[in-house]
Amino acid sequence: MDIVIKGREEVTNEDYNFLRVRMRRLEETYKQCIDQKVRQAVKERTLYEICERFPNFFEDYAEAFEACQMSSLREIVDLTDMVLGKYSVEKLPTIQASQVKKMLKLKDKALNSFVKGYNDAVAQRDLTYYSQRIDDKLVFLTQKDGELVGAVTQVSKAQRKGECLCHFCRKFRRGDEILFVTNSARTAKGEYSSLGQSICSDYERCNQDIEDRERVVKFLRYKSDTEAER
Repeated sequence: MDIVIKGREEVTNEDYNFLRVRMRRLEETYKQCIDQKVRQAVKERTLYEICERFPNFFEDYAEAFEACQMSSLREIVDLTDMVLGKYSVEKLPTIQASQVKKMLKLKDKALNSFVKGYNDAVAQRDLTYYSQRIDDKLVFLTQKDGELVGAVTQVSKAQRKGECLCHFCRKFRRGDEILFVTNSARTAKGEYSSLGQSICSDYERCNQDIEDRERVVKFLRYKSDTEAER
């Protein structure tokens, strides 16, 4: 199969992860299954799922998928390389402390440390969000529709037992790989309300698996959305 790359299109980290996982599924199916009907069914399902998220994908790659007979690993790898080669991951924007000072309400030293860590991370890595542990807090920052969204959450002192599902990436982690954090707000009645979730302690690993930014945004906006109702 000849590989033709029409030009790289920027997509979010979570969209790229979604695409990569589904294309790799074709290789895994070929290796694990010898039934051609099953292989073809997985290929068709993969194409359908990708088209649901990438509206122009069918027009660009339906013919290439049709040509891939799922009969050799080489043709599947070529198809995967063709598809993934079209996309690059758009970077989260670099920031200045003044942009997030009011939102995060951190002291100057902690704020400057967070901003430096964030800017270094987004320059070097493909990310949906960034987080940094500061004492007993886990501080988050992402972007949604051009708007920065962040939160300072409280880390539970109790270590999670057994395997726990990360709310963001939907992967099971255990021990110190997972943290339980709470995002707290003051309600209209003056009462305190909080939303707790299990989150990967390693944001880099989480960002390699995450496929849904909305989960991150909804959790981080819990405080601001709750207090906006006051």
